[in-house]
This record gives sequence, structure tokens and C-alpha cells, in this order.
Amino acid sequence: MPDSAFAVYVTLAQQLSLSLLTPVGTDILPATISPQLERMGCSREQAETANQAFDEVVRQFLRHWIEQGTGAPVDRQHENELETDLFVEQGALRSFVKHHDDAFEQLLQEPAIARHLLRPGSEVFFQPDAYEPLLAKFERRIYNLAAHREHREVPFRYSPASRQGDYGDSVMPSDLPPGEGREDIGVYFGTRRSDPTALGIMGQQLSSQAALGGGLPVQVLTGRYMTEALLDIRTQTEALAQAGVTGLHAFIIQGRHAADDRHLGAALLLMDPAQPDRPYRIVFCDTLNPNGTPPWWHSFQHKVDQVFPQPEGAAPVSAGLEDGGVKLQRLHDGVPVRHQDIDCAFYSHSMASALIELAQQQPDLLTHGAIAELVSAMTARMPDYFLQADLARSPEVVREVNVIRRWNTGRDALLALVRSV
Repeated sequence: MPDSAFAVYVTLAQQLSLSLLTPVGTDILPATISPQLERMGCSREQAETANQAFDEVVRQFLRHWIEQGTGAPVDRQHENELETDLFVEQGALRSFVKHHDDAFEQLLQEPAIARHLLRPGSEVFFQPDAYEPLLAKFERRIYNLAAHREHREVPFRYSPASRQGDYGDSVMPSDLPPGEGREDIGVYFGTRRSDPTALGIMGQQLSSQAALGGGLPVQVLTGRYMTEALLDIRTQTEALAQAGVTGLHAFIIQGRHAADDRHLGAALLLMDPAQPDRPYRIVFCDTLNPNGTPPWWHSFQHKVDQVFPQPEGAAPVSAGLEDGGVKLQRLHDGVPVRHQDIDCAFYSHSMASALIELAQQQPDLLTHGAIAELVSAMTARMPDYFLQADLARSPEVVREVNVIRRWNTGRDALLALVRSV
């Protein structure tokens, strides 16, 4: 990593640790606050000034690239200054990305470019109502073009390929002829689904937390569907038994329910290697509970009994399934697209993180505590969403927390590129 890029990385890491302020809302934060609870937003004027400066930096970067003659032969036809100006404004960035496998890493080596792309949420203007960030023209193009390259996606900041123009601009419903544009969850920053890059970042965070040790041994399973995760748990427990390992192990899942179901949840399985065919304890943690029963409760019961079948006459494993869910996520019926809550990835990540902490610090609660006590202790360790045990933050603050978490997940993806240089 060049010294300039490393300096930007260090500065931004320091800024993040110092920018922990209360989000706009009615809550008063407890003494211990979460890194996610960062001050959200600046003024439109500040954002526009920063965006204009950024676009000019990228223009100069592209001009220098053209002047060096490093583009394809067709690019060198832009010798006339007016033609060059037009090329820079239109296809130059796409051409640069096309000709360099490390195009995004090169951009991040430029301190002014890196500083803007990696800025905290406190330096972004989030437009009212939809919480759409006001991005610079070339910034949005960078995110959109990056999404076409494997492992270069910047989660939540890019538009789907079907909503991109010729030069990498986003095409919004308002840009289309009347009657042709429609809103869906892919349009807005606040309602785009968690992509594999985002889920991978969250999974790495949970695995790093579990590796700290203490209390019960903890294994985290992410990046797979619930059935596959349950099968892995049984297989790993059988391997522990064959290796002569004894004592309870905590397996914590964060994952989607199935290939045809994009909802994410979390689960805790306590496994005794001496009895790999029957979990010692199994807790399902969902984020929706509209009528007293999570919508995916019966589906999860079925998955559990498929993976852990019992002899005829014995009670099914699902009979001991416990509900460790929290009611945070809003249902979509009647809610405008731009207000829909599809942040189950962040809720389930927060629950899984709390369960890891409990396994490390209060293992007796996981092994013998009542489910109500377990849920209370879990929520006490979810400061993003709870003021204290069992007391949820206001919906307005929860929404803003998730907007910041979306922004910071993009920063994490960009920082991974910076570190790879």
C-alpha cells in the first residue's frame, strides 16, 4: 500500500472512532455506545461543495491518464481539447475501468479520491424521505462500474445493471418517460438488498469476534442457507465426537432461510458431541413477530426435523425449539417502497453478535437460562437497536442507524480494496 493511501486509511479510521454522536431522534444513548451510532448527515450545501471538488479531482485523474497515452487506440483520437473534455465527461471512466484490472485500486491510491469515497456518514447529505445519499456524478459512476467486476462491489451504493446508463450513471424512475418508470426496492440506497459482499463483511466480523475465545467454544456459520448450516453443524459435531472432544459447543448461524427466501435470521444451537443427533438447545431468532409467531417459525421447525430426525415415538427436535426473536423489522403491507424495511441482515447480525458475546461471557445463561432471560441479555448487548434490555429504540432512530450501517458497510468494502494495494 502506498504511503499516501495508508495515511488516508489511518486518518479515516481515527475519524470513525471520534465521530460517535447521537443520531437524530428521541433517544438518549447509554454510557456505552455502539460504533454504528455515528452522527448522520451534513447539509446539502456542504455535500454539494465536496461533490464538486471530487468530480474535478476525477476529471484531472482521467485527463492525466489520457495524456499518458495509456488508453486504447480509440481513446487517443481525443486529441482535440473539446473532444477530450467530452470524452472525460462521458466514456473515459468506463474506458479506464475496462483497460485496467486494478482500476478501482488505482483510484483509491489517490488520497483525494480515497478520502471522499471513504468519508463517514456525517459528511454525506441523505435526502429527506428516502434517505438517498447525495453522491457526486463520478462517484456514482465508480460504484456502478465497480459492481460489474467480481469482488469490487461497494454494497448498497450501486444501482443494478438494469438501472445503469451508457456511462455508468444511475437511471431513476424520474429519468424515464411517463408511465415507464416504477419504484422498486432496487432503486433506493435504503432499500437495496444485502449482496454477497455485504454478507461476507458481516460474516467476517462475526468470525473475528468468535475467535476471541472465552466461555463456550463458538463456531459461526454464515454465507449459507439455514438447512445447509444445520447440516454443517451436525457434521462438525460428529467430527468432534470422533476426535474425542467433550463439552458443549455453541454454533451460531446468520443466514438466509432458503434459496427462494431472501429473509435473513439467526439461530443458536448448543451441541454435545456425545449426542450429535439431538441439539442440547436450539433457539431461533427472527426479526418479525406480527401475531405472536414469527412468519418462518414452521418452516424452521421443518428444517430442524429434516436434519435431526428422531426414532419413531421420540419427541421431534422441533418440539424443543425456542423463540429468541425480537420485533424490530416492519412489515411491508401499505408501506411506500422507499420506506420499506429490508434490514434483516443488520438485525440478524446484531443478534448473532450478542449471542457470541453471551457464549463468551455468560455461558451458563445459554445452557440453563430461561428463554426470556436469554432474550433480555441479548437485547442488552444490541445498543444499535435497544436503549436497554427489552426497550427498543424509536423506529426513527432504528431507521437512521440502519442507514449509517449501510454506508459503513460500503466503507468496509472500500477499505478492503485499500488494504489490498
